[in-house]
Amino acid sequence: MQVFKFGGASVSSVEKIQQVGLILQAHQHQQLVVIISAMGKTTNALEKVADAFFEQRTTDALQLFDQVKQQHVTTAKYLLVTQFNACVAQLADFFTEAEWLLHDKPVRSYDYYYDQIVCIGELLSTCIVSYYLNEIGLHAIWQDVRDVLRTDDN
Repeated sequence: MQVFKFGGASVSSVEKIQQVGLILQAHQHQQLVVIISAMGKTTNALEKVADAFFEQRTTDALQLFDQVKQQHVTTAKYLLVTQFNACVAQLADFFTEAEWLLHDKPVRSYDYYYDQIVCIGELLSTCIVSYYLNEIGLHAIWQDVRDVLRTDDN
């Protein structure tokens, strides 16, 4: 088994994600674990969302989050044909999860909300890349890391 980890710069554009696909195609006959970071600068954008939320600037938080949403849907649109609708449906679930949180008032620690909001970046990018890999003929199974790993904080 080989483990590949692609950082944010490696998945920061349609072209870079296509390059990830080419790299993985070269290893398609091996059992792989692929780890994908949030798309380039998404973590920074989501940190701003978390800050606005914790400062109870709900409108700002939602507007900032809308920019993240648009970026990811646009990326999926340019990468996917047959898998686009399924991918967008999955992305919508993640968007809804975040938006429910953003409509609440903070009652827990900043670190808790930071973790809940910023992790959405990895969920979005892994979703898009997984659908893209399947679209190009690689059998990829997306796994929500929150179902696999547990931490002792947040």
